Amino acid sequence: MPPGTAASLMRWERVMLVSSEACDEVENCLLAAGCKVVKVGGGQAAVSRAERELFDAAVVVSTGKTMDVAETVFNLRDINGSMQIIIVADRSDMNQSAIVKEIVASLTPNTQVFTIAELESQLAPLKSSGRQRRRRSKAREII
Repeated sequence: MPPGTAASLMRWERVMLVSSEACDEVENCLLAAGCKVVKVGGGQAAVSRAERELFDAAVVVSTGKTMDVAETVFNLRDINGSMQIIIVADRSDMNQSAIVKEIVASLTPNTQVFTIAELESQLAPLKSSGRQRRRRSKAREII
C-alpha cells in the first residue's frame, strides 16, 4: 500500500504537529484517531524536536505565511528518513501549487499532501478501530 494510506497510518502512535498558527481542526482529527500529538510552532522547532525525539509521523500544516514547508519537510526527512510526513494544505493552496506538490512528494519518500478533509478520510479507520479509547488521556503536548 502506498504511504499515507490507512494501513500505514495505523502504525502512528506519536505524531508531531507542525504549524505556526492554530490548527485545532487537524489536531482534533489526530486526537480522535488516537494519536499522541506533540505540537510545535514552526519549522525550526520541528527540526530541533525531531533531532531529540522519535516520532512516527510529522503533520506539517501549510499556512502560507511564515513557515517554509518544503525546507521543513526536507530537514525532517534528513533527520529521520522513515518518518511518515503529511503536508496539510487547503484546497486553493493545492490547486495553485500542483507542481510543487509533485516535486515535494517525489523528492521526499513517505510524504503525502492532503487537505484536512482528505486527512480525516485517511484517519477514519483509526477512529472506528477503538484505538482512540485506549490512548485518549494525556494525548496532547504543546511546545
